[in-house]
Amino acid sequence: MIRCYVAGAEGARPFPEDGVLPEGTVWVDVADPLPHEKEWVEKALALDLPTRADMEEIEASSRVYREGDASFMTATQVVGLDSDDPTAVPIAFILTPRLLVTLRFSDPHSFRQMILHCERVPLPDSSLAVLIKLLDMIVDRLADILERMSADVDRTSRQVFGRDTPKTKRLSSDNLRDILSQIGAIQFVVNKVHDSLLTFARMISFLNLPQETEAAANGSRAKLDKRSREGLKSLVRDVSSLLENSSYLTNNIAFLLDAALGRISIEQNAIIKIFSVAAVVFLPPTLVASIYGMNFEHMPELKLQLGYPMAILMMILSAVLPYLWFKKKGWL
Repeated sequence: MIRCYVAGAEGARPFPEDGVLPEGTVWVDVADPLPHEKEWVEKALALDLPTRADMEEIEASSRVYREGDASFMTATQVVGLDSDDPTAVPIAFILTPRLLVTLRFSDPHSFRQMILHCERVPLPDSSLAVLIKLLDMIVDRLADILERMSADVDRTSRQVFGRDTPKTKRLSSDNLRDILSQIGAIQFVVNKVHDSLLTFARMISFLNLPQETEAAANGSRAKLDKRSREGLKSLVRDVSSLLENSSYLTNNIAFLLDAALGRISIEQNAIIKIFSVAAVVFLPPTLVASIYGMNFEHMPELKLQLGYPMAILMMILSAVLPYLWFKKKGWL
């Protein structure tokens, strides 16, 4: 699907098949295009749109570069957070002096928000201003994801340290397995957000390069006015703050994983201790029973009238006394 957005107008317009863009178009959003749709855009804008494979390149030189008066930038966005398979997808931003072109093969939440915003509020007449507004929404979305992950870390922390359960209640194997799965899922999303923030930090730094600023001044790049400069500075601060927050969350998750593994070790030791205590408690009665179970001819106790009750009492005492000793020492 291809949408065109005109400065000063609300809502989207379909991309014309004849390739003549509506007057005042500042943003062309190319979402999961068919092969012929991609050809339309390339012919109409005289641009070579990157392929999906190009967008997935990890080299910095492949993510930000220039061709003529167009700046090509690729960043990643986290999608599918509410599904069982969150992932990071590449999005291409192509900025020219009069037009912003976005190419994506997914439907990120931030783009849906930007489309709704365009239906209510007219776009500015600067392609760079549109890009900054879009980046602002993307960064806000990444901040929301980090806040959600922080809440998940707090909730998992309460489970690991048992703040919501009685101290006498031990976690089952299923509970511990679920906790490890939660920690792994949180760490996966936080890593994807961190990687996404790094790509946007590189992209914003590219826009702030001295040669980009000089090119904007002579008209071969998108106009960089005072408001745009302030917007880019704000984005730099926001992205830097979120990167610090994601690093902090990563450290917390690492600590939480160590704590969870420690909790698992404690639970295993508790089970082993139960078996060890049971073995020690039942060893003396077993010894007494073994002694009086031997088939020797001369065993005086066997002829006593109270021999049997005496043997039973000895076995009970030999089991109870070690148990009381362990309780006194705090080993149980």
